[in-house]
Amino acid sequence: MDHTFFQMTRPLTLALMLAGHLLGWAQETQQNPKPLKAGYHEIQSKQANEILKEHEEMVILDIRTEKEYAAGHIKKAKWVDFYQDDFKAKLDKLDKKKPYLVHCASGGRSGKSMQLFKDLGFTRVYHMNDGFRGWEKAQLPAEQGKPKPEPSNP
Repeated sequence: MDHTFFQMTRPLTLALMLAGHLLGWAQETQQNPKPLKAGYHEIQSKQANEILKEHEEMVILDIRTEKEYAAGHIKKAKWVDFYQDDFKAKLDKLDKKKPYLVHCASGGRSGKSMQLFKDLGFTRVYHMNDGFRGWEKAQLPAEQGKPKPEPSNP
């Protein structure tokens, strides 16, 4: 009788052990997100949002005009206006080893800026190619307000 009991409960025991192992793996994966890859990456808003949730070290660069930024922007976004004469100089002052999420309104200006990021030696740049309009369309969180004065190296 005892032998039969062990034979009957063995699959359940194995299933519980496997479930515990998978749960531990899932928690470890959640606590240790994949590192951000070096290079230049084309992503869209929903993917950008997921990356931002896992990587607080990512710097968000909003390169729209001040008026566009004030009307709505991603929380913690740093503002550098693509149209300002000192755009390149401001980018050049940034820490090139940090990961950056770059966007404009719809992907045009930020797409044009990718070569400049490469030329300046940035190592990890994620281009949100559907822009802030894509972010809004996906109904992702945003805030309003003028850019705050920031040190030149966010």
